Amino acid sequence: MRMHWFCAIYCSGARVVMPSDPMPDEVTVPDPRVMHRLHPFSWLFVLLTQLRPLVVPLLLLLFVGSGERWELFIAVGAIAYAGYSLVYSIGFRYQLTADELVVKEGIFSRTERHIPYARIQNIVRRRNLLHRAFGVAQLRLESAGGTTPEAVMNVITLAAAEQIEAVLRAERARPATSDALAPALLALDWRELLRLGLVRNRGGVLVGALFALAWQFDLWEGTGVRDDFRAVGKMFVDGAEWLSGPLAIFSTIAALALAFYVAMKLLSITMAYLNFHNFRLVTDGIRVATEGGLLTRDAASARVDKIQRLIYGESWFSRKLGRRWLACDVAAGKQSGDEERQVRLRWLAPIARPAQIESLVGALAPGLELKHCNWQALHPHAWRRVFKTSALIWSLVMIPVSLVLGYYVALVWIALMFWSYVEARGWARFSGYSYEAGVFAYRSGFLTHEWVIARITKGQGVCLSISPFDRRAGMAKVELDTAGSSAIGSRMQVPYLSEAQARALRDHLRKAIDGEMTPPAAG
Repeated sequence: MRMHWFCAIYCSGARVVMPSDPMPDEVTVPDPRVMHRLHPFSWLFVLLTQLRPLVVPLLLLLFVGSGERWELFIAVGAIAYAGYSLVYSIGFRYQLTADELVVKEGIFSRTERHIPYARIQNIVRRRNLLHRAFGVAQLRLESAGGTTPEAVMNVITLAAAEQIEAVLRAERARPATSDALAPALLALDWRELLRLGLVRNRGGVLVGALFALAWQFDLWEGTGVRDDFRAVGKMFVDGAEWLSGPLAIFSTIAALALAFYVAMKLLSITMAYLNFHNFRLVTDGIRVATEGGLLTRDAASARVDKIQRLIYGESWFSRKLGRRWLACDVAAGKQSGDEERQVRLRWLAPIARPAQIESLVGALAPGLELKHCNWQALHPHAWRRVFKTSALIWSLVMIPVSLVLGYYVALVWIALMFWSYVEARGWARFSGYSYEAGVFAYRSGFLTHEWVIARITKGQGVCLSISPFDRRAGMAKVELDTAGSSAIGSRMQVPYLSEAQARALRDHLRKAIDGEMTPPAAG
């Protein structure tokens, strides 16, 4: 039966939803004198992981005749890497002692590492369809300071993963699953997932991937996709023949935009169910853990005191539904890729009521609730900087469009300028920062609002930057860097402050990191 699932998933390419594996009633702690190995088929999982990006090119090459044939040679490298993984798995050993994890690697050149349990901050367990079919899991153990995980066990049996988690959590008397921690602080049902898909545009990632795939493998002409688009466009134009000239074009564009919006929302709902099916958040007061996912089950946990900052968010639509979302950054090593960032503890509440989120924050990070913030405004002319940027971008976009469609596009340009003005005014009115009782926070946005909040003692450094445009306007930007933050994620940077205000804020943040908690005066 296990092999049947394997063939169905990886030979035919079908998507299969498998039931969750039953969890054992009791997890026993391994004998500290025994050295443990990886799963005998760990090399196979590595091979399939390496070949996964080639599945679509292979299918296109076989059935469509598109793509570059040289891409097939990548499979040779993937097989060679799987051979290396086989040798690596043979030489990999780990041992659980009373207070540390011992990892031995290599055959000819042996490496032995001793990792104290106290050093391991984050535990990430991932199980995709293949893992669940074979009853195994990938376990990643991370510390706060390392650039790479302390140990990556790809793959081990599910029972062994639970045993390791039990030891690391010091929960030897009960299972190491999220059920063992405490009753769930938050659980999402299908109604909340539906709301999540409606308020977040998560389908945009999938649409972008499909367009990139079509561009890469030249699917537009070879498969008649371009002709299909032309036929759809002609259908809308023919349906609007009773209109004249530009009005017919704009009505067609509006109809296509509406159809695209509906498709995006349907994809967004689908992505919400795939990523957060049966999402649960639990804590035992020391660690916080989340688990969720339909096809791939991601379970991540971290120590509560390693939460570096919180990110609140809400869109215009979510405000109408009375919902927000809450994410966090945890102390961890350098993030080497998007996949690591996705499986690490990130989402505390993908969607919830504001009162629920405040309750969660009170339980996990007391003092970081938004109700404690005392917001200070940005520079009075901050809106001008935002408006000038938007106006320049839209003008550069509309100039070539006007050369193709005519000067009546100026009406669109005027509408965009008006919208940019309203958006800049609204953004500057809402944006601001707060420094209260050793807590630093920044909020921004217009239709979509975001709050980033952290304790100053979690700061790693303070940066003051002044661009040529800032210098001309007498402004500056202040940023507080925290461990675990990503360069592509939300950052704790406050732009468009007066230079004197920015320098005062920087100095007070520096002193706060050193232990002096005197709030700065508002600029």
